[in-house]
Amino acid sequence: MNILDEIVANTRSKLEDKKREEPLDDLLSKIDMDNLGESIFKRSLVGKSQSIIAEIKKASPSAGLISKDFDPVAKAKEYESFGASALSILTEEDYFKGSVQYLIDVKAVSNLPILRKDFIIDEYQIYESKLIGADCILLIASILNDDELKIFSEIADKLSLDYIIEVHDKDELFRVKNFSEAIIGVNNRNLKTFEVNIENSIELRKEFQENNIFVSESGIKTQKDIDKLKKHNINVFLIGESLMKGDFF
Repeated sequence: MNILDEIVANTRSKLEDKKREEPLDDLLSKIDMDNLGESIFKRSLVGKSQSIIAEIKKASPSAGLISKDFDPVAKAKEYESFGASALSILTEEDYFKGSVQYLIDVKAVSNLPILRKDFIIDEYQIYESKLIGADCILLIASILNDDELKIFSEIADKLSLDYIIEVHDKDELFRVKNFSEAIIGVNNRNLKTFEVNIENSIELRKEFQENNIFVSESGIKTQKDIDKLKKHNINVFLIGESLMKGDFF
């Protein structure tokens, strides 16, 4: 079992516990379907020479503990002050030391739209995302089949949630080319081996002729990296570890 399979299995197990504590019907009763608002996540990324989705995460399987003095609210304010277009907040508890409470706390003080970064494998998590204040969710193609991608994206549309469909290779990119409303994210980190190469975004951008917003994720450490990607018609970047460590320059 690779690390991705392990994370998904753990997520599934914890989700069953969560459903027993608060069944889906109880969760749904808390959502005002007549007052869903409008997500501004996608809109926040367009019309700029470059847009940065700045990530807030305490740890990761590849890097271990990233921030000892972790303060998600302070980090969100810092990101907003330097001009980030949007935020990404890890909510996976065991491998990334995230929490839905981090997203709730940041939502209360930040004007930036927020991506809930987690391993979504069940509709329950999408409704939960809306309830905690997320503006966008992540759908990872490598852990979802075609039917799940379709159903989950339709639920997101119904809830006025934007969604990033994350791909890692040409096969996954081909699977999602007809999702016209999706933001397409290319993860430069192989989630099975955790190797990183920003050339992955460049190669897949050449293969993608649709009009979706196209995001390069992971391994972006410097403005030089951004400038390299911009030469290949990539203008939106999700940056996490280097920003959390203060290493981005």
